[in-house]
Amino acid sequence: MGEWSGGFHYRPRERVKGPLFRVVLDHLEEFAMQLAWPRDSKPRPQLRVIERFRKYVECGIHRFGVARYRCPKCGDDVFVLFSCKIRGLCPSCDAKRATVTMANAVDRLLPEQGYRQWVLVVPKRLRFLMDIHSELAGEVATILARGVELFLERRCGKGAPANISFVQRFGNRLNLHQHIHAVISDGVFFKEPGLFGDVLGFKPAAHPTEAEVLALTESLRRKALRRFRKLGYLSVFEVEKMLSWPHSGFSVHALAYAPPGDREGLQQLLYYCGRPALSVKSVSYYAKQNRVVYRTEPRGGESWSLSMEPVEFLRKWALLVPPPRKNLVRYYGALGPNSPLRELLVDAASRGTARARLREKKEAACAELRSWAACLARVFEVFPLVCPKCSVAMVPVAVIMNDRELVRLLTYLDLPTEFPRMLPARSRPPEVYDCAPPGDDGCQIDPNVDLYEGINPPGSDEPA
Repeated sequence: MGEWSGGFHYRPRERVKGPLFRVVLDHLEEFAMQLAWPRDSKPRPQLRVIERFRKYVECGIHRFGVARYRCPKCGDDVFVLFSCKIRGLCPSCDAKRATVTMANAVDRLLPEQGYRQWVLVVPKRLRFLMDIHSELAGEVATILARGVELFLERRCGKGAPANISFVQRFGNRLNLHQHIHAVISDGVFFKEPGLFGDVLGFKPAAHPTEAEVLALTESLRRKALRRFRKLGYLSVFEVEKMLSWPHSGFSVHALAYAPPGDREGLQQLLYYCGRPALSVKSVSYYAKQNRVVYRTEPRGGESWSLSMEPVEFLRKWALLVPPPRKNLVRYYGALGPNSPLRELLVDAASRGTARARLREKKEAACAELRSWAACLARVFEVFPLVCPKCSVAMVPVAVIMNDRELVRLLTYLDLPTEFPRMLPARSRPPEVYDCAPPGDDGCQIDPNVDLYEGINPPGSDEPA
């Protein structure tokens, strides 16, 4: 890693004092009680989310294990804490995951061309089906990818665009709202003969007009409804009814654009598409008042503040957790797994971002770029594993998991040695039940009782 010449040094976060951590510690047992024995018919996540919350509590706690780094000059030690890696729940781990995806795409996959963000939003009735049947989000992402690919082929000729699609499960108001973000090259890549074999060619496309985006939206609308009907989730009557709506509920946004050479803008675009579901800075927890306040992003000069009970906040937060074994990042077009253009794109992107890097060190450098320290350095411009006294990169010397050794070291260094303690549930399960407590299969979203935006489908005579 070499020496670090910056004047700033990394300060680890104090997540134990953060509002999200305190809400989980104070109210997780109560939430688990209400999830197992619900008192109403509100949508609720599956029971296994409780174990994910318990794993989240272990994230960044000294007592659960540390990696020890030491300065080779002065001998000072730094303890790096373990992360939970819970997808869709831990904002810190999701931020690292988004940074890794962004760094990999910019440094290894996307050559220096123009890239546009395409956002597809579907009606609430289809969002409800996507929430119930997790495989439908991938179907909608594929429909958008193929629709934009055909649109660019008609404008540029034969070829394939580079496409990285993200399934976002959250809305601006802490609501479950599945929609698709796709970062797609503004043109198509193709093979052309060169002096030493095939080389990568690119033909840019003109900026899409508003009329072209509207025409593409209508095409995607019909393809999506046809696909849902073919899979058996919509009847022919329902499809005809939705096609007759004056306002379809489908929308496509294609204004965000990173021009050629603007790698910083492309990084911001990719990180925005893969960002965490909620921001720690937007959450305030008032334990005495038993309230959680969530501030939304300001839009048009206006911002909303949502006030709710902590258990209700945990319910909304848990609904944003993606189902297991479902990819939220997908690659299409020239970046598809079987695309003959993918290898050429990787070579072109690697040459553009690592001209000074030796060929035999390429894989080691790429692995280093995905490390925790490199992700923090990319985001905060401060490398965390640098000695504050010597400005020299620290080296790992041990991974400590033994509890007795951890307590001895943490006590000597005056660091916290206690495990996080959760408060017990304030309520008790009822003595008489109308039915057995629901399992994972019974935790379905009922469209008749949902009260927040993103799930509730319109009635038979109501447009989306």
